[in-house]
Amino acid sequence: MQSWTTEMWQAALIGLVVGFVIGYFLLRLTKESAKKQVKTEAELRAAKEQLENQKQQLEKHFSESADLLKSLAQDYQKLYQHLAQSSNQLLPELTDKALFQHNLLDDKGNPLPTNSDDQPKDYSEGSSGIFKAEK
Repeated sequence: MQSWTTEMWQAALIGLVVGFVIGYFLLRLTKESAKKQVKTEAELRAAKEQLENQKQQLEKHFSESADLLKSLAQDYQKLYQHLAQSSNQLLPELTDKALFQHNLLDDKGNPLPTNSDDQPKDYSEGSSGIFKAEK
């Protein structure tokens, strides 16, 4: 067996020190990227959670809006029926004019029978504009 010379010990010591330095920097670099990865994943989870929360809030908002609009339509229909019935009771002389008799609906949404046989006309009397016959 041959004994180690001082140059061999120096080379081994330098190699050991260089190995520790390289290992330290590699460990530090990989630790930084691992921290960044964990931080990015946490931010992604938070963003997904926030997006899901906003989605639930939007669904709740539109559901409540639809319910409010439905109740508003029902209240408007009740008001219209009240005005129609009251006008017939309070102003019997105007029953032939049928102020509120158009499109009256009952509580179930079915049209009520009307007394008028007159149908609305979808056309005007005679020609108009440049086709109008002068008298």
